[in-house]
Amino acid sequence: MTEKRLKILVVDDSVVQANHAVMLCEETGAEVYSAHDGQQALALLRTQMIDVALIDLEMPVMDGVELISEIAKESLVQNILILSSKDASLISSVGSMAEAEGLTVLDTAAKPITADVITTCLANIDTRLASHKRAKATAVEDDSVSYEELLAAINDQQLFLHYQPKLTCQGMLLKGVEALARWVHPDRGFIPPDKFILAAEQHQLIGTVTTVLFEQALRQKKQWQDKGLNFNLSLNLSPLSLESSSFVDSLADFVSGHGVKPADITIEITENILLGDIAKSLQILSRLRLKGFLISIDDYGTGFANAEQLSRIPATELKLDRSIINGLAGKPRLRAIVDSTVRLAKDLNLRTVAEGVETKEDFLALVGLGVNEVQGYYFSRPIDADSLLSWVQRDLKALRSDN
Repeated sequence: MTEKRLKILVVDDSVVQANHAVMLCEETGAEVYSAHDGQQALALLRTQMIDVALIDLEMPVMDGVELISEIAKESLVQNILILSSKDASLISSVGSMAEAEGLTVLDTAAKPITADVITTCLANIDTRLASHKRAKATAVEDDSVSYEELLAAINDQQLFLHYQPKLTCQGMLLKGVEALARWVHPDRGFIPPDKFILAAEQHQLIGTVTTVLFEQALRQKKQWQDKGLNFNLSLNLSPLSLESSSFVDSLADFVSGHGVKPADITIEITENILLGDIAKSLQILSRLRLKGFLISIDDYGTGFANAEQLSRIPATELKLDRSIINGLAGKPRLRAIVDSTVRLAKDLNLRTVAEGVETKEDFLALVGLGVNEVQGYYFSRPIDADSLLSWVQRDLKALRSDN
């Protein structure tokens, strides 16, 4: 079978720079197109499926920033590489904008581009993303989750868990796993967890969903314990669960009833919990800590919590969101944010966990910044319980030897 050739679009108003980039891309065996302003690029993208676009920021008619926004709006291409002769902070900011709009930024590089940059970027792309994005954008269907669908998922045991390892930066020891909810609908296929968890909250089924998933996780935790695998289990908790005064005692009894100690469980909550009934939330979180549970502030960096607010929460762990982790090895501003956050966490006696680590370069940068633990695709995707055992026995050893 002939391997599919990548299709690349080079967008640069400089004929010399464009030709240079085209030549380097062609040397990789790709099929390469070129455009010299944003309007030309859009016209081509609307008629031709492209796997990756190299985009210069400074162009007439439509600059690169405007082009990237249009590309994201119309889902014309998933993978982009941003080029400019401007300062690194500007290029990095545009990259952050593109990622916020749902694009995959392979790199943000100064001009002229080099063969090494192109080779590295092309090795990391997944051409399936572009097709999926286009299909998703053109599909006309109601993607909401109804009460009946969610209830059927609960009753028919369609909800299940995958687990993502959490490793120590020093020594790459398996510190724990995060349990992540999954749902494969019999007709609609995979439904993202953020969608069905939101639906569960809206349909007032979040308590039932939480119970079902927690019970699966605790049964699995006990099985691991019985095999001598004693690592921490992280469970995500909806803020709505913190509105019930009886929640703490019920959870403690539930966990103990499965033969698991509260000290082996980390409850993950988002920093946005501070936007609700703070007094009530702090009361429940404090009681959870008294019972022995560990508490993690998840997705830190996406909300508005400051040092004073963080100091109120009886947390044991601060989890840095992927938005400030991905690509930080080459983004000075992200490094500065992570550096200050790690120092803040140490002052508050909190362990730090970086999620969404996808490259060795980012991992090494996090080690240098003093982060305690990491998780992400570089180490392992979320996997089922059986696959986790194989990962521990085979892949973890390989990771240690490579790092």
